[in-house]
Amino acid sequence: MIRYLIKNNFKIISRNPINILVLTLAPIIVSAVLISAFSAMMEKYEEVGDFKVGYSCDQEETTALVIDGLKSIAAEQGISFTEYTGIKAEEAVEDNKLAGFVEIGKDSYTVYKTDEHMAEGQILEYMLHAFYENMSLGISEHMLPAGSGDMQGYNVRDEAIASKMKVETADFIPAVDSTDYYGIIYMIYFSWCCIVCGAGLFTAEKKYGIEKRQMVSGISDLKEYLSKFLPMVLMACEGLAIYGILSIVLLDVHWGNMALSAILVVLGIMAATALGLMVYAICDNMVVTVIIVFMLVWAWGFLGGSFETYIFSGTSEFLKKLSPIYYENRAVVELSCMGESEYVIKSIICSGVMAFVCSAIAVLAGALRRKGGKK
Repeated sequence: MIRYLIKNNFKIISRNPINILVLTLAPIIVSAVLISAFSAMMEKYEEVGDFKVGYSCDQEETTALVIDGLKSIAAEQGISFTEYTGIKAEEAVEDNKLAGFVEIGKDSYTVYKTDEHMAEGQILEYMLHAFYENMSLGISEHMLPAGSGDMQGYNVRDEAIASKMKVETADFIPAVDSTDYYGIIYMIYFSWCCIVCGAGLFTAEKKYGIEKRQMVSGISDLKEYLSKFLPMVLMACEGLAIYGILSIVLLDVHWGNMALSAILVVLGIMAATALGLMVYAICDNMVVTVIIVFMLVWAWGFLGGSFETYIFSGTSEFLKKLSPIYYENRAVVELSCMGESEYVIKSIICSGVMAFVCSAIAVLAGALRRKGGKK
């Protein structure tokens, strides 16, 4: 009996063209638009590498110790300093293909940057700022090395000082571009809208009185639930599998660990289906069910990074963790760009618990409604 119901319900669900629209075409279109729109914002950072800059200074006002210290520190950062005299900064940069130029005075310095080397200019500016800040505080090891001047014997790497230093590794957001990010998270977002797969089935039940027939058939409440749950999950998996293939072929999305990503998405589909069936079992109205589920999914998607990427989102971590979509988004995206994620287990637990709880409530609500119908 249960096999027949599953097979029959799957056929009814498959005839509804809206499933292909929501589960395949919509995520492709939305992903393609957002990938194009935000490609520049989410470009991966590329290292600048070594570069050359020029400088000029008044030897009478600037000691050789300062210049030597500056060159030494710059060399550690991959910046090569070359002195130019009797030539303007603009001409030196243009004639020698320099990334920048520094005019060093007695109490100030001037940095010349070019549009072609903006990143190098910012690095140069920051390095000079840090150098002169350290010089003013008298703690620059290269400018005032041990044994020099009034600071004789001072060394910032002295063991007594170093022993008090605490080194920590800061948390960081893994690099991911817009293609992979939006190509992944919109598959997940639309998978949580899979309640629309049941629209044709629920409409047919109301129209032909199938639900009333099942009430007198003797089929258990659990089997009746599974006869709807399994076909909807299968339909959603089928539609999103097509999207997954198209995302690779058309959008060049990289999924990383595809097997583990597929497991997470399927568990999310099960949780979303159980949520939709629970709401339907309680209100017994498809339109109301779609409105409630879509409102929840939109809110979870907003907090979970479906509209404003969680990488740049200003939403607090506490609010993000209220969204089951956040765990799935984070896990699958990090699997794509890192090959691993600490959110995998969290996503599995969240989706699994949600699917179980919502299914239990749906079966209980369905049983109560059937008993009320018999009376």
